[in-house]
Amino acid sequence: MSTVDIALSLAAAGWYVFPCSADGKPLAKWGTEATTDWATIKGWFKRDERIGVHCGLSRLVVVDRDRKGGRDGFASLKQAGIRLPATMHYASRSGKGRHDLYAAPDGVDCTIATDVHGMLGVDIRAGVGMVIYNGPALTEAPDLAPAPAWAVVRHKATAYSSTVSLEDWLADERTPKPSTKAHKLAKAVPLKGVSNADLLPLLTPLVDALSWGNGRQQAYDVARERYTRNYPDAGDAFDQAWTKGIARVEADWDAVMHAPPTEHVQDKPNVKGSRPRARSLQLTPASAIKPRPVVWLWDGRLALGTLALLAGREGIGKSTGAYWIAARVTRGELPGESHGKPRGVLIAATEDSWEHTIVPRLMAAQADLDRVFRVEVRTADDIHLGLSLPHDLRALEDAALQTDSGLLLLDPLMSRLGEQDTHKDSEVRIALEPLVALADRTGMAMLGIMHHNKSGSTDPLQLVMGSKAFTAVARSVHTVVIDPDDDTEQRKLFGTPKNNLGRTDLPTLTFTIVSTPVDTDEGTACTGRLVWGADLEESIGSVMGRAGEGTDKTATGEAADWLLDFLTMESPVASALVKSEGAKVGHSLDALKRARQRIKAVITSAGFPRVTYWDLPVGAPVGAAARGEQPTALTTPTGGTKSAVGAVGAAGAVGGAPRARKPTRAPGEQKRKPNRSTGADS
Repeated sequence: MSTVDIALSLAAAGWYVFPCSADGKPLAKWGTEATTDWATIKGWFKRDERIGVHCGLSRLVVVDRDRKGGRDGFASLKQAGIRLPATMHYASRSGKGRHDLYAAPDGVDCTIATDVHGMLGVDIRAGVGMVIYNGPALTEAPDLAPAPAWAVVRHKATAYSSTVSLEDWLADERTPKPSTKAHKLAKAVPLKGVSNADLLPLLTPLVDALSWGNGRQQAYDVARERYTRNYPDAGDAFDQAWTKGIARVEADWDAVMHAPPTEHVQDKPNVKGSRPRARSLQLTPASAIKPRPVVWLWDGRLALGTLALLAGREGIGKSTGAYWIAARVTRGELPGESHGKPRGVLIAATEDSWEHTIVPRLMAAQADLDRVFRVEVRTADDIHLGLSLPHDLRALEDAALQTDSGLLLLDPLMSRLGEQDTHKDSEVRIALEPLVALADRTGMAMLGIMHHNKSGSTDPLQLVMGSKAFTAVARSVHTVVIDPDDDTEQRKLFGTPKNNLGRTDLPTLTFTIVSTPVDTDEGTACTGRLVWGADLEESIGSVMGRAGEGTDKTATGEAADWLLDFLTMESPVASALVKSEGAKVGHSLDALKRARQRIKAVITSAGFPRVTYWDLPVGAPVGAAARGEQPTALTTPTGGTKSAVGAVGAAGAVGGAPRARKPTRAPGEQKRKPNRSTGADS
């Protein structure tokens, strides 16, 4: 779409526009000539002009964040504990900044502010301010959120009046040493002096940085000494400006504290007192909460601002399907909100090689590789690590905003939980709930890849490995299974057994993975490419239930193989340890008990309090022989004598006689001599 078409769409929404050069300089007297007149706009925009928007005439308050000149507006907002209400936004042309557009309050004469409230890199554009528009064309007037109270900068500073004298304010301090930020601001006061008009904007951020009461007197003395060093008579003007700064900061934060609930304002420091505010209970009537429609990245299946799961067994194509989704996002080809609007994709993947697997898959899916970003964490020692939740959420949010990403792919999700126990609901929620909040703030969908466990269940939600909190927190769960009606086992099914925000009767999709050559600088690589087939009306849960006969036997057999190997390596093993280790690899407690009966494992117990152990029966074959497999013959060089060797135990003994084994104790247990018994497992 041409620039003039976008400019006309803004004018149709009631925004006053004007042309700017490529470097952002106005090409018209925008203060008086910004317009919504279509004829004028068509005459202005003919080549590569950029679009300027008059914020005051358009009734806009714009929060402008940038990373430049040593200022980081994204970091400043986080350090201040401020969460911006969701509203229309877009990234700057450089990709280093972002504009969040809000509706200006009625009856308030707003104006601009640089480094508002001392937050470096956070500017306010309103009133006589203007912005360079870098967003999409508008099909209708956008439904903008009300401007947060802290972002509403009133035009006349003289309207503020303080009830606190300068002397009392300086005396009300908690500690004599100012913060690093306040000290830097005080040292930044120029020795050459500034005009009276510029003095208040210069001092207000410093006053705001001293709101907690740390080092007020010291910072004031440093700043005043610098300002009056070459102009001794300027002390009174300095004190007046400082007092006005106190009044401005108090008034702004007072507005924040008493803002209506619909503005979602965060708790702030109590600028009038010397102690931080205590926790308090906030009640918001439902009538004050503005309802919002669900916005879909992929119509009906994947909602923006939410966490979704894609689960399945290893090696059946779920990751290939995920990268197909990622590719479509980068091309703006998914049916949904971003159709026709290519967006970035962040990928945190550890199991597959980027060079050998992930990039070739993306190429086969025809992704725009310039919009796909590998997410890694680099330590101070220049060590590259995987993303860890919830530790890296702040950096992740910055990355999402910088790249205008519509999707975060976590492959697999469980590997991203760092130190959290993925089998404990409370610890999983510690990682996932802040992640979901981040998704809502950034308007990004998050898709976590999960493996199926070996429980033998035919319920697709019960099959998801780990804590049930994974499926509880996720708003949608998608499952990939092999089509039981396909004898070749090449056709896969993609279904959505959980969909809290959309339809629950979505058709089941079918697909196959075909081998696809991909050209590289070092030759041709082969990778898998997803090809969709015909839809099925039957739900994925119904298909899995219909195909479930014999599934439990498979789960028991796999558990038996694992248990036999586990006990062969070292046993007896404490019953609790067997169960915990089995759970880690996906075996349910019932499957382990059936497996114990199948391999005829013996129950032993010892000590006080009594501890139960699992052990192989004395003289039982181990390894391949216990599973009924044929022994492997050793071969000798050509011309030598060939001899078949019987089954070899884990200790190397021929004939299957097991070695004596030392009991494996759970942590903290005392060494005990086990006694054979036939008691039931504890």
